Amino acid sequence: MSKSVLVLLLLYCSNTLVAQTHELRSPDNKLLVTVSVDEKGVTYALSSDGSPLIRPSNLGFSFKHQSSLALNLTTESVETNNHDERWETVWGERRFIEDKHNALTVNVKETGASERRFSVIFKAWNDGIAFRYFIPQQQELNRLTITKEHTTFAFDRNFRAWWIPAYRNQCYEYQYSESALSSADAVHTPLTLEDDDVVMAIHEAALIDYPSMVLKNIDDNQIIFNADLVPWANGDKAYVQTPFFSPWRVIQVGTKAADLLNSDILLNLNAPPAPDTNTSYIKPVKYMGIWWEMHTGEKSWSPGENQGATTERAKTYIDFAAAHRIDSVLIEGWNKGWEGEWWQRKPTFSFTTPVEGFDLQEVTRYAASKGVTITGHHETAAGISWYENQMEDAFAYYRDLGIGSVKMGYVGTRLEGKEWHHGQFMVRHFNRVVRTAAEHGVMVNAHETIKGTGLSRTWPNIMTRESVRGMEYNGGSPDTGNLPSHTVIIPFTRGLAGPIDFTPGIFNFDYQKHRPHNRVPTTLAKQLALYVVLYSPLQMAADLPENYEGHPAFKWIEDVPVDWQSSVALDGEIGEFLVTARQDRHSENWYLGAVTNHEERQLTVSTHFLVPGKEYLVTRYEDAADSHWRTNPSAWQMKSQRLKGGDTLKLNLASGGGAALQFVPL
Repeated sequence: MSKSVLVLLLLYCSNTLVAQTHELRSPDNKLLVTVSVDEKGVTYALSSDGSPLIRPSNLGFSFKHQSSLALNLTTESVETNNHDERWETVWGERRFIEDKHNALTVNVKETGASERRFSVIFKAWNDGIAFRYFIPQQQELNRLTITKEHTTFAFDRNFRAWWIPAYRNQCYEYQYSESALSSADAVHTPLTLEDDDVVMAIHEAALIDYPSMVLKNIDDNQIIFNADLVPWANGDKAYVQTPFFSPWRVIQVGTKAADLLNSDILLNLNAPPAPDTNTSYIKPVKYMGIWWEMHTGEKSWSPGENQGATTERAKTYIDFAAAHRIDSVLIEGWNKGWEGEWWQRKPTFSFTTPVEGFDLQEVTRYAASKGVTITGHHETAAGISWYENQMEDAFAYYRDLGIGSVKMGYVGTRLEGKEWHHGQFMVRHFNRVVRTAAEHGVMVNAHETIKGTGLSRTWPNIMTRESVRGMEYNGGSPDTGNLPSHTVIIPFTRGLAGPIDFTPGIFNFDYQKHRPHNRVPTTLAKQLALYVVLYSPLQMAADLPENYEGHPAFKWIEDVPVDWQSSVALDGEIGEFLVTARQDRHSENWYLGAVTNHEERQLTVSTHFLVPGKEYLVTRYEDAADSHWRTNPSAWQMKSQRLKGGDTLKLNLASGGGAALQFVPL
């Protein structure tokens, strides 16, 4: 008997199959997955150190025009293996990633006349588990319309949950709610859960040609959630062709909140890039651009006297970027189609024709002469067919101009007026976009699109996504923007899905002329700390050149890297505070970001991440004694000190505040 299959019992009473049970443990033996197969179907359960986390939970499918594949099953065979690998990233939070896990595949078939077959593949790391389905091609299982995935999560306790609602018009762009898990209804993943002795997150990986998973509460008394698949407009859930692999269903497990941030399960569950993949054009960069002035009402996306995207204005950004080590400049509103209330009509955008008053060829020429690149922009207004008809020409146009990255936009409540942003329709479209961009050597920064599931390992030109309620709500939303706690929640929730293009770096907190009810809910020092706390390989300096010019704190934005050798979440509590340290991939320098919610706090931080005993010069960008996110956000101070690796630091964070530290070895 294999060591990874601890129990395989075929028990018969009066010729009736009672149960077949298979077990899988994590490499450290703490996590235990128990899989049972009988006439009631396949179930799995999860425990940690003997403490139940997930009670027996159902697996299987229902299809259109044929019976469900969920009952009257028996184990046909099992397979086990273990894996231990270290692989190198193209870019990321860590240069090298460890992948050590045990695996179990349970191959099952029906006991009736049809004998349809499928498999469930489980993997277990020390910090979580994952499972997915495989349906081989069979005469009765060929082209399938899935009407339900029976995957459930029967939670053993009523966890404290952090969640955003699903099936709402703003997709993923909500502030997170905190409640008992039983109070949640239909929620997006990642769903983050806490209890006294455990923290968990439920998400998915390798979402390639399948709808996104929403977790739907189907029994709030027993705390059971179903993997509800986001439907097509006609109600069908998914169209698949066998042989078929589903996305992975992922359950991260830790003892404290920071454990979730130090996990690489999502990337390990995605395939490496094809051997012939060209990555020479892929480069993490900092960018700025014509954007924030539109959100704060100073300029407009529409052409005319208040037009933001002009050749002259673009050159102002390029000059500043060239002088301050900013790699690229974004220009929103550069092309035809932005006239008036563009978001309320069918799209009219041209992706190869600049708007009057903006000369893209001259701007790209000027940028190149200054050593700066241009970041392209494709706003689709959720008009997928309109965009796809121009997509090939649009990327070829950028390639010919030397534009190597593009920011995508899908503003609108439904795609094509009817499809959800996170169903199979968008998954297929976005993967088509990514492949087309790769063929033309273009990196992708996606807004209002499908959430991340680790596919940046397979397609490294997927650099970053929004898929979150970002900085723009602090300037352009008609309400009062985000809460101070928002940026200490999203690393533990949305951040588990991958890089976030949150667009930090606001220095001017006075834009009340056009936005009297809005404000950025941080201090200046916290804006700097977000460059470390919120990871993105394309990181924006979001404010205007005029607000940066001559400001000594901008030195931090010049210096802080966007590509990392090593990263570690040192300490944190969801919604309260977070301290993260990262080492530059191209030097021995380290950078630390610490952020808090509305409460001021003093933190004691160990520098065990540094070389023990080695001396470092530390430059500290911090809140001043009178800093406060609401009353005095611009107050800050800069200090320097020497310390040795392993020493402790004291950090004083103001309300809505933060600290940003650079460590340079001496």
